[in-house]
Amino acid sequence: MSTPVQGGRSLASFRVFGFPVHVDLTFVLFVGLLGYSPGVTIPEIAVWVLLAFLAVLLHELGHAFAARRIGAQPAIALVMLGGVTTYTPPRQLSRLTSLGISLAGPAVGLVIGAVLLLVSRSVDLDPFGLPAYGLRVALFTTIGWSVLNLLPVVPLDGGQAMRELLPGEPLVRARRASVISIVLALGLGVLILTTHLFGSFALLLVAFFIFANVMQLRALGAAGRPAAAQEPAAAGTADVDHEAVRLLWAERPAEALALLERSPERRGDLAVDGAVLATSGRREQGFALLYQEWSRRPGDAQVTFLIALAHLLLREWRDLARLLTGPSAAAVPQALLDRAVATARAQGDEAGAADLERAMRSRPVG
Repeated sequence: MSTPVQGGRSLASFRVFGFPVHVDLTFVLFVGLLGYSPGVTIPEIAVWVLLAFLAVLLHELGHAFAARRIGAQPAIALVMLGGVTTYTPPRQLSRLTSLGISLAGPAVGLVIGAVLLLVSRSVDLDPFGLPAYGLRVALFTTIGWSVLNLLPVVPLDGGQAMRELLPGEPLVRARRASVISIVLALGLGVLILTTHLFGSFALLLVAFFIFANVMQLRALGAAGRPAAAQEPAAAGTADVDHEAVRLLWAERPAEALALLERSPERRGDLAVDGAVLATSGRREQGFALLYQEWSRRPGDAQVTFLIALAHLLLREWRDLARLLTGPSAAAVPQALLDRAVATARAQGDEAGAADLERAMRSRPVG
């Protein structure tokens, strides 16, 4: 799970089973390059791209259906390195529920791959023909990619599942999962270099895993201090929190993140840290912090405001509208809602603006 693509080059947007799906041009270009090799024909490239698209979409639909079962409203984006399914949980999720959502995508791929494997054993195809090529591609993109996704390395689904199985609070588990991911990725890199079983793309993927987890550890370090709710705040903490929120309101989350990183000894509001992380490209870690604080401080207007602000900055209109149907709806400032409606309309998202206006009319007040 991560934020939907902001910017980029949208190739198509549509709905499947009610789920909004965004396809970015980078996805098609990346998949096309991945399937290219000397001697591959244009029809084979077309089959590869089509089947890879279907495999990734079905994988993400597995996540989306699992998230819908707990009351979320997921959205799917297909981008350069694959697919992401984003959603905001309507409540604090148990580890078992989060684990089920993480594994639902690979499970769909493995089931479809098993069916295709049975089909491949019952048909007699010309091994050099296009149908046989398509069947091999379908098996690889369902079974092969699902097995890859189950590796216990963040951000793969197996890494997300591993995080839920580790001991500790959400932030502690996230740090431990990143450390384990780096160690496993390094071991995988050594295996690739010594056995030459995989090509240079596998090494690039390993490098990406290491880089992503190093950056995540750095971000979590800024937000990983104990809550210390019973201890007096350090000098200047309130000023830092206030300035970070001001920067978020000004749509400058990168500057807000830099501000928090310059204050390593600060023992401030973890909800502020969560909102900053969520809007700075670490949505999952950020919302884990926000909902941790929401469950620890029920009815706290500051936490509700920061959740709503994060949805506004991420342009998650449906999630913001859903927040207005819950018990904390009255704590969402009207100025934030007016800005959200105006922003949605400025982006041409009339449906999002209408969802917000309907939720605003029906929300409880006072």
